[in-house]
Amino acid sequence: MNMTLNFFPELTEELTQKMGFLSGFYEFKYRKEGFEHLLEARQAEGHNSSYLQLSDEKNEWVPDEHELIIERKLFIKNPAFLFGVNGIACNDAELGMALIWTSKTSNQRGAIEIGAFVKNSNEEISFKLSHTFPPGHLKGNISFQTVLFLKTPGSAEENETHLANLSGMILGTIDEFIVILEGNGSVFPIVEVKEPSQPLWWVVCDWTDPQADSFDEENVRICLNKSHSNYKLLNLENGIYESPLLMDIIASALHIIILKVKDSEYWDETVNGKNFEAGSISQAVYYFISTFNWDPGSPESLAQSIRKDFDSRIQ
Repeated sequence: MNMTLNFFPELTEELTQKMGFLSGFYEFKYRKEGFEHLLEARQAEGHNSSYLQLSDEKNEWVPDEHELIIERKLFIKNPAFLFGVNGIACNDAELGMALIWTSKTSNQRGAIEIGAFVKNSNEEISFKLSHTFPPGHLKGNISFQTVLFLKTPGSAEENETHLANLSGMILGTIDEFIVILEGNGSVFPIVEVKEPSQPLWWVVCDWTDPQADSFDEENVRICLNKSHSNYKLLNLENGIYESPLLMDIIASALHIIILKVKDSEYWDETVNGKNFEAGSISQAVYYFISTFNWDPGSPESLAQSIRKDFDSRIQ
């Protein structure tokens, strides 16, 4: 059994309420050709409101190619409650607010300082988080923890010796969100290959369990053959919506993928949005069907509804 012993007071739910913490929603953006584009962050299917699924209505955002910009406004209405004998820091100490992010898939972790403050009983404190992650820096599910930490130690009075007083000590988590970068279809796994003897494209379905295996190029992908004489007809330079041929390839690939899941023992739970992991193939299939009203009743109706949906996006 693992136990954590805290030798100093930390932020509690009661103290969080007393200090009057308020926050806006996270905003996620990406930059393409000098312009910023907003990503939609919605509650992930099958999870509580602390799980956010990112999607791009333009279907142009690729985490490995574009920056990810995060922004958020935060407020503390009554910071004085955090200081002194009944708080978490000495009266003359300086506290900091930071965002700790963890990306297990890319094996990276970091901290972003949002702001710092001292005791003030009369003024509300406001912060703005703004940070840009380089392309390919984050993958899979990312944990974003907003924490308070001791930035500058104070001069502890006799009744404050029990308080943390070492610079950098984390004194509690205010909130935490899990952000899902992949798995909802906003990033479709497409790879380019050079195989002269092969067709222009094909789809690879290499998963074992669609409810657990992630919707990424390791388990499912469209292969576009750069060695094929018709590759130039894809017209990839101007984005997906300027390439009717690529749109039809993706539609055909999704048709194959969904039918493969439908032909498995996992279909009933998949189509009903049950028992799949965030970012999995089953979650992607459920997202496509439930969000875009694709009809999986028969191969014909599925093919027609996918293409009807795609056509509506480019008109």
